[in-house]
Amino acid sequence: MARTSITEVALRCYPSWWRERYGDEMRATIESLQIEGRSALSIALGLLRDALRSHVQGRGMPRTYGLLATRTRTSIATATIPWMAVIPFVLAVTGPTHYTASGGGVVAGYPFVLSPFPTKLFSSPHHLHPVISTTEWVIGLSNMAIEAAFLLAFIALAIGLAALRYGIKREKASNRRRMYSLTWLPMVTVLTFVGLAIAQNSLRNGARFVGSAHGEVYLGGGHPAVAAFLGNLEWTVAVGGWIVSMVALSVVSRSVTLPPETLRLGRTVSAISSISLCVTFVAVVIWGTLIASRGPAVVHAGTVVATYPEHGLWLLLVLVLGVATLLSIAGASSARQSWRTIYAERLWDT
Repeated sequence: MARTSITEVALRCYPSWWRERYGDEMRATIESLQIEGRSALSIALGLLRDALRSHVQGRGMPRTYGLLATRTRTSIATATIPWMAVIPFVLAVTGPTHYTASGGGVVAGYPFVLSPFPTKLFSSPHHLHPVISTTEWVIGLSNMAIEAAFLLAFIALAIGLAALRYGIKREKASNRRRMYSLTWLPMVTVLTFVGLAIAQNSLRNGARFVGSAHGEVYLGGGHPAVAAFLGNLEWTVAVGGWIVSMVALSVVSRSVTLPPETLRLGRTVSAISSISLCVTFVAVVIWGTLIASRGPAVVHAGTVVATYPEHGLWLLLVLVLGVATLLSIAGASSARQSWRTIYAERLWDT
């Protein structure tokens, strides 16, 4: 009985269309293999491998618009949701930056604002410092490539969500109001986060410098307690809202019916998300490798060195980012194949 349950669980991992078409035949094959002495565990592992292949490649899928449209929607979600899941981790690890100048001062903020020359960087509109080495310059460029890839994918996601809302309104399904509302969650999360950040910054601006000791800066005035509360609330909204947004988009991708033009744009968004993750992965590998090989930052006269407090999480980030990139590539490839079949055979007319 236990062996049957293991194989049944594995069979349920296949797409519904596959189970309807090949389920009975596969159960007969499983019985024959068990009679021959094959263990249930080895059979289940083989079934899981082929189930994954069926999801990714879609071989044997009936060529109907409904099934291929569902596959396209699911593939688009598979390509974009890993980006949403991993990008906060990427920005948290690579974003915090400290600059140590030759005088020992530390400046926190946006990473390297580089001039066109690999040996220079601007610390202000009127002041120019030489960078410690070409390695430092490449580290800064890698960091900016990460942020550029994020902005590109974020803009594409915003456009894709607008198209998704249009498609939901056009199809006029019974659940369209609920699905339409769910598509606004990512934008509401971002706007709430930005609003809290602006409010926190305005409260901080009311503080004044009162002194420093042992490298610590002391501020007085303003509303530090409220600013601290808003800072905590800011990240609670960011993390919680982002997770809820991913769950909401997963629900939408499985529940809505979309017109062909929305699927086509969604395929493009999935490709951009996949490319963004690939660029981010390469940039993170370069960024982390160079920082690790550089060793402890030593400040020489007339130089500026960047340090990243969260660099210790770099290897974990590479692992997580690599898995997310592979999932995104598989989803974008599947979305492309499914849409190509729909377009080549004009299945929306059938």
